[in-house]
Amino acid sequence: MKKLLSVLLAAIMIASVLTAAVPASAAKSGFVDVEDGRWSEAQIKYASEKGYMKGVGGGRFDPEGPMTRAMVVTVLWRRDGEPEAGGSPFSDVPAGEWYAEPVAWAESTGVVAGVGGGKFDPDGVITREQLAAILYRYCSFKDLDVSERGDISVFNDKSAIDSWATEAVGWAVGIGLIRGVTAKTVDPLGNATREQVAAILERFDKTDLVNLVDLFSPIVEAIADYSQQMLDETLAKREGDPEVDLFSWRYGMILMGLAEAGRWDYVKEYVDRWMEFGDVCEPCDCGLAGYAIIGLYEETGDEKYLPVIEDMKRMMEEWPTAAGGVVLYGEGDGEDVYVDGTGMATPFIARYAGTFGDENMIKLARDQVNGYIKNGVNRLTQRAFHGFQREGVFAGEDGWGRGTGWLMHAIGNVMCYCPDDETVGKSEKFIEKTMTYRLPDGMFPWSLSIRNGAPSDTSATGMIMWGVMKAKENGKFANVPLGEITRTAKATLSDVRENGAVYGSSGESGGWGWYNGSDRATFDENNGWGQGGTLCFLASYLNYLKNN
Repeated sequence: MKKLLSVLLAAIMIASVLTAAVPASAAKSGFVDVEDGRWSEAQIKYASEKGYMKGVGGGRFDPEGPMTRAMVVTVLWRRDGEPEAGGSPFSDVPAGEWYAEPVAWAESTGVVAGVGGGKFDPDGVITREQLAAILYRYCSFKDLDVSERGDISVFNDKSAIDSWATEAVGWAVGIGLIRGVTAKTVDPLGNATREQVAAILERFDKTDLVNLVDLFSPIVEAIADYSQQMLDETLAKREGDPEVDLFSWRYGMILMGLAEAGRWDYVKEYVDRWMEFGDVCEPCDCGLAGYAIIGLYEETGDEKYLPVIEDMKRMMEEWPTAAGGVVLYGEGDGEDVYVDGTGMATPFIARYAGTFGDENMIKLARDQVNGYIKNGVNRLTQRAFHGFQREGVFAGEDGWGRGTGWLMHAIGNVMCYCPDDETVGKSEKFIEKTMTYRLPDGMFPWSLSIRNGAPSDTSATGMIMWGVMKAKENGKFANVPLGEITRTAKATLSDVRENGAVYGSSGESGGWGWYNGSDRATFDENNGWGQGGTLCFLASYLNYLKNN
């Protein structure tokens, strides 16, 4: 009996110890401080089982504890498969620390940056808006769509959101990652707790985020295929008609788009045929094809293209200019300057300047931007006129969409290839204001001055946004958020047919202020306006996604 009592007593004591060490609530969550029925119990279990988050020691998760900067980057590093990243560049992140490699990875991918002075501040507590910004940048790094926007105006504390975080918070609210702490408050400056982050991670994994490279790659290929068919038809016409200009702006724009899409074999075939025909090339139209020919030379290293490039350069230098050094569209235009000529000539001038470092061409390129902004842009509205007749005398449509696109051709290429402080300052102001003239869907109208009720225009949209992408290509200028660019790129797709034909271009222009209507033209009527502009934009956008 004594022996039996001893065994029973021992069993009771062991059971008591086990019960005290592992509460019943830990059976579900796996953590002693996450009680059964807690609102975040399932989310904490999810983040733990996925390996994203671990406890803080002693079987505890610390659900209401704050998330530090080191913790957040470590969570995303684990989610990304714990890639090797080397050493951290920050002085306060010693080698060997548990967060050293995650911090190095996050810095190298652009997911996070330092706090200044070469420091990272690993123990700094993350606020809710900072968390939104980090997740936003992580999605951009992963080529995921971040163009969705939620309505943050419903929150009474929206003014507390820092300007640099507004876009990211709007995105996080829009896709349901971050929710208000109440129906009317989002608490952007409040600390993000560990259980909140666990919940956000689960929502993030279960949100259907589109990979933009996968989305746009086949679309760009289809547009490029159709564009090649258009130029094939042009070559066939040229065989029987020497009056067909293979380098007119229509075909030059498409050729430029094929160059942006990396279709160098076809660009070579087309340019070689033009050289075989021995056709004369005249400004300003040749500036578009010339842009592609410089790229062809850089791609192939074939010096047979150098005489063509140098001949174009000579023509650009000798072509007459008007106020501000802006090139004339036609040699007999006198003092009349059309923005079309500026946008056709400058891509070649700027790319030549950047490729060969020619000082005369650098000055000529900058003159196109600074001269036109000074003489052909309304300083109050920052809208480009179709042209100007002499200094201070505007002409044509105020804010013609395609005219703005021509000027953006000039701005984007100068900012990419030969920027200086004066040009960048004026250009960024113009770009910033131009982006405010978009329609609600992200497209640009045929005229920026009559947005209400104006139809969207693929030609204006493609041309303007290609200028934005060229400026962004440099890596330093035109800081238009990628999410906003994506929103416009996605809107453009409504006018792209399955075979790659681009519709939705506005009516043709016929001189100062005269247009054959603002209705959206059919594909046949747009004659390459929307096709070339859209291909330039979407191909450059796709390249940016892949390379950045």
